[in-house]
Amino acid sequence: MRKIDKLILRSFIGPFLITFFVVVFILLTQYMLKYFDDFVGKDLGFTVFAELIAYFSINMTPIAFPLAVLLSSLMTFGNLGEHFELTAIKSAGISLVRVLRPLFVFVVCLSALVYYSNNFIVPKANLEAYSLLYDIKQKKPSIDIKEGAFYGGIPGYSIKANKKYDDDKSLGDLIIYNHSDKKGNTEIILADSALMYTILGDKYLVMELFDGKSYTEEDADKPNEPSNYIRNIFQHNKVVFSLASFEMERTDKELFSSNRLMKSERELRYDVDSMNTDIIKSKRTIYRYTPRFFNMHMQDVDDIKPQTVAIWEQMKEDTVSSNSDSTVLENEQLTSSDVVPVKGAGKKLNEKKLKSGIKFEQEKKSLELEKITSYDSTLIARADSAFESRNRGNNNIVDKPRFAKNRLKGENKRIENRQFESNVYDIEANKKLSDAVACIVMFLIGAPLGAIIKKGGLGFPVIVSIVFFIISYVINTTGIKLGRAGDISTFWAVWSSNFMLLPFGLFFLRQARNDSRLFETDYYAVKINKFFRLFKKEK
Repeated sequence: MRKIDKLILRSFIGPFLITFFVVVFILLTQYMLKYFDDFVGKDLGFTVFAELIAYFSINMTPIAFPLAVLLSSLMTFGNLGEHFELTAIKSAGISLVRVLRPLFVFVVCLSALVYYSNNFIVPKANLEAYSLLYDIKQKKPSIDIKEGAFYGGIPGYSIKANKKYDDDKSLGDLIIYNHSDKKGNTEIILADSALMYTILGDKYLVMELFDGKSYTEEDADKPNEPSNYIRNIFQHNKVVFSLASFEMERTDKELFSSNRLMKSERELRYDVDSMNTDIIKSKRTIYRYTPRFFNMHMQDVDDIKPQTVAIWEQMKEDTVSSNSDSTVLENEQLTSSDVVPVKGAGKKLNEKKLKSGIKFEQEKKSLELEKITSYDSTLIARADSAFESRNRGNNNIVDKPRFAKNRLKGENKRIENRQFESNVYDIEANKKLSDAVACIVMFLIGAPLGAIIKKGGLGFPVIVSIVFFIISYVINTTGIKLGRAGDISTFWAVWSSNFMLLPFGLFFLRQARNDSRLFETDYYAVKINKFFRLFKKEK
């Protein structure tokens, strides 16, 4: 490795580590403030907080790495440009692309490490972090008996102290209701004063009571006898309470393993395939299930067709087939006025048509009369029985379409929810790689831009980094929202920010190679003066 490569790497790694930890700290602070109310008053201890902070710090790395690469590359090449080191390197015949090469290789290796971390380390850290956070939320607050109010945090007891002293240990005018046997307030203790403290590693709470009385009501030995009532007067007494309910119990982590944040890309892809298969099965079920509600329309009804209707349809078919070359149709009524007098064979043909038409009309009228006036009771009974069996005893034919509509709405809603969940998991799978590639994109933006700006430190580079980070964040947030709703594909929902910002990096790289003065005010002042001089010459 050449000395210039070592110089560039040393100049980059220092700011990168500093900015990375600063970014992680800022993001972690902002994230932990959301759960601040869940930590207050629970006496968690330093170990629990340190464990939670360590896990959530790993959770912040997918966002911290691209931002740290952008800021550190800006600072590195800004410092090199500000101290004319880039100018000296270029004067030695070394191009800017050659200067960027060692850092580009480093960032590519870093992107591979980020992908491995996002795929394997971050899911495990999320599992530990969120399971621990859930246990913290479920943990009861430490004992805080307030003056003049009942405290029911200890299971089976209600405690009220009308006076609480500044040492948080001494109480005055104390009342204790014991209903641990779940039979009501069968035991009451009154005390003039009390002193409370914990023993055996905070597993038990001891209350030393002074100058008090206790009242106890015991069950009678026999059902018809009155209950026993006991009163005791004491000068000093001790009551011990178990604090087992205040200890933080760890939940089985496997209960949280089904969440998308706890899975690798391979597991997410498998879940997406399963969801898509489930959606297809649901759609097939809808098409198979719906005909059950329309059985009168989708089954053969020839078995309940009246005989007159069958004869009428048969006659229609015979008439159409026998008179296909004639002008006499099924619904046409022929009279003597319809006959056209012609000579020879034509006259005999028309007479034949007239006779067949009149015969057809007579049979039609007799069938209509039979259809209207004659009923077959056996046939009607068969039709009613078939209708009853197909409708399962429910004659209200509106109920089935209404039920089918509600069923279809429910299935469609379920399919929509399943599709939304599939999009969410697919987006999470695509983010594993897109967050890693974002490091390369941010480097291509930050390094050439620093060479153009030629200013290091934490001033202007920080502002530029924040601008590009906000642009990337807005594009990502908008894309993910549209991708979850199904308005755009899940691929473009995650990768759109990288594809949109990559042209900026290539543009800045081209400008840096040409020693562009893109961000110098003097450059634009000269251009503006030349523009106005053109108008002066024309005059």
